[in-house]
Amino acid sequence: MRPISIYTRFLLVIFANALIFVTLPTPLVLAINIYFCSFQVIVGRVRKGQAWLLVCLVFTLGASLAMVFPENLPGHYLLFLFVGVGRILPLVLVAAFMMGTTKVSELVYLLRKIHAPQWLVIPVSVLFRFFPTVRHDYAQIRRAMKFRGIAVTTGDMVRHPMRTMEYIYVPLLNNATNVASDLTSAALTRGIGDPGPKTSIQRIAFTGLDALMCALGLVLMGCGAYVAMFQA
Repeated sequence: MRPISIYTRFLLVIFANALIFVTLPTPLVLAINIYFCSFQVIVGRVRKGQAWLLVCLVFTLGASLAMVFPENLPGHYLLFLFVGVGRILPLVLVAAFMMGTTKVSELVYLLRKIHAPQWLVIPVSVLFRFFPTVRHDYAQIRRAMKFRGIAVTTGDMVRHPMRTMEYIYVPLLNNATNVASDLTSAALTRGIGDPGPKTSIQRIAFTGLDALMCALGLVLMGCGAYVAMFQA
């Protein structure tokens, strides 16, 4: 397992967000998505990386099929699913990597190093703790409902959507409000809102591997910018 610096991850976020505003050819999009998936493998999450790579290949194949049948109803559905939804796939890949491998302390350290305002630091720190907590609560609710014989399988959830909404999603959304409030209070109690100087136990080093991956990312960004300008 090789650590990836928070600075490199910040570059990934910028790169993924920039891709939303440009239309690139399918081979280049696939290369960029493979680049994002490679970070999962680098940090030791090999199965996660393989799973996301399979998703990228499916979206690439679907986008190619959508171009074969562009003028009929199935083609329009394929176009929306694999091309429209596929445009946000890089964001999903980077978000999955960030949420699964980034510590909140590292993220707060980066935000303070770039002199981000407090109104940004506090919500981001709460957000990164929010989703894992909600995922845990969802698992708890599913176990409780299975014990009562409700939504035992995923098929039951699809066949009985109203029951699923009533017994799973409504309690989950209701609990999410309390979770957000509790996490915000916990963050403020720990002094994250204090305007004074801060110290950090995190030691963030920019290694040779980070330099290599950033250079590769910049090359892909340059290719994307060149293609976008050429198309314009």
